[in-house]
Amino acid sequence: MSMIRALIVDDESLVRKGLRLTVPWEDYGIEIAGEAATGEKALEFVRGEPVDLLLADITMPGMSGLELTKRLRQEYPGIKVVILTCHQDFDYIQEALRLGAIDYIVKTQLEDMDLSAAMERICKAVREGKRASLPSSALPAEALRKVGEASAGLGWIADEARFAALAESVREAGGDAAPELERAMAAAVEGWRIRLPMFAWSEHPQPEAALLPAWLERLRDAILRWLRRSQYSEDVIQAILKAVDRIAERPGSHEKQGEVSQSVNLSKSYFSTCFRDITRMTFTQFLQHVSVYAARDMLLQTNYPVYIVAERCGFSDQRYFSKMFKEQTGLLPSEYRQRFSERT
Repeated sequence: MSMIRALIVDDESLVRKGLRLTVPWEDYGIEIAGEAATGEKALEFVRGEPVDLLLADITMPGMSGLELTKRLRQEYPGIKVVILTCHQDFDYIQEALRLGAIDYIVKTQLEDMDLSAAMERICKAVREGKRASLPSSALPAEALRKVGEASAGLGWIADEARFAALAESVREAGGDAAPELERAMAAAVEGWRIRLPMFAWSEHPQPEAALLPAWLERLRDAILRWLRRSQYSEDVIQAILKAVDRIAERPGSHEKQGEVSQSVNLSKSYFSTCFRDITRMTFTQFLQHVSVYAARDMLLQTNYPVYIVAERCGFSDQRYFSKMFKEQTGLLPSEYRQRFSERT
């Protein structure tokens, strides 16, 4: 029987080290594939390495364990999540389980509690999930993983090889599992809409699974035409798309324009002009857009007070946050939570 590959995600290095040393992982057929200090780093890891099980701190700064669980359910549904918490806060635990986590471990009780029963439950759930994902009438887990990996971010738009990989993964994932493929693609489209909000997405509705490969090609052509109206070179367009991905993957991280422009090898002033012309938004407007979008999710997926949501999404002033939130959604944060929380 193959080993279960696990990733430990916690912002505290001592906790990550303690987890490695405290639990006899090999006794349960688990190998620790790696560690990540943030939810964003965890997503980067699973895009490049096979992972079966992810153990995530529930209250990390930036992308919390709850948000990470939701993202994994959308992009990598084959990966099972176990939440790590410092105390038995059952509201958070129940929310995590609702979002798709299979179990939880209380970090402060690691040395005292008997983990054998919990680990047996966890391993059973992971192995049953792997068996269920074998090729049959269900979508193979590997094919779905490839769809999530190839569709992450905007790299597939301007990079021919990335687009070919996405198109091929969608073709491989078709067949009898149309509903699963359509859900995976809908999650990908939601991520693209966050990154290019000014593009006319309503003109390109997602079709049924059998038509997805041809639709993807038409969608890519339409986005490229829209981007090229700015009259910039392909290299500059790719650089701006990379910057957009960087910002979208780090909501609330106080990205500085100089740091982002340097990361894509453009001067700060030239980057500012290119960013505005290509995305049809200023750098500041896009930062606010991404932060408010992250806040929408956090309001619905946690019970954090509005001021905590504001802080975690990069706003130091709650009144300014509420103003920006209402401008983008038409509602105050408290109104948004009240109206939509029952629908999630």
